[in-house]
Amino acid sequence: MPHEEQNLYVQAQVGDEMIGFPVWAVREIIHVPPISRIPRAPRWLRGAAALRGQTIPIVCLRERFGMESTQPSPQMRVVVAEVYGQPIGFLVDGVHTVHRFAENDVEPPAALLLNEQNSYVQAIGHDGERLVLLLDPNCLLDKKQVEKLSHLSPAS
Repeated sequence: MPHEEQNLYVQAQVGDEMIGFPVWAVREIIHVPPISRIPRAPRWLRGAAALRGQTIPIVCLRERFGMESTQPSPQMRVVVAEVYGQPIGFLVDGVHTVHRFAENDVEPPAALLLNEQNSYVQAIGHDGERLVLLLDPNCLLDKKQVEKLSHLSPAS
């Protein structure tokens, strides 16, 4: 990763939590597109969307994090990030800013966060008084899930 992108994160909101995607993993941030549901998919897989001729799986981070889902709002966005080389859309409640964390504003995740259900938290950033969960996109889904999602085709 180039040095200038170190500790640079796209800050987004999911419920009451602030999260950060490393800027090097983010392809783009878009308004929520029309999403085609996928029958019998896990709750966190909202569906798939067409983006410039490509089918992108849309993962609801509220559901993925075990939070209650919410009604769509105009502030919601999809952060399209690379996960194991595949573009995956992550539905968030809003995107706020791009923030560079100073080295002393980033700490390893607390022992409470180190379990299989939330191994996607790579660090905790301090943005003033607010804590930001800094994510590792490659841990939001496992490699097998991404391989399955890469075979999605647009709904006919």
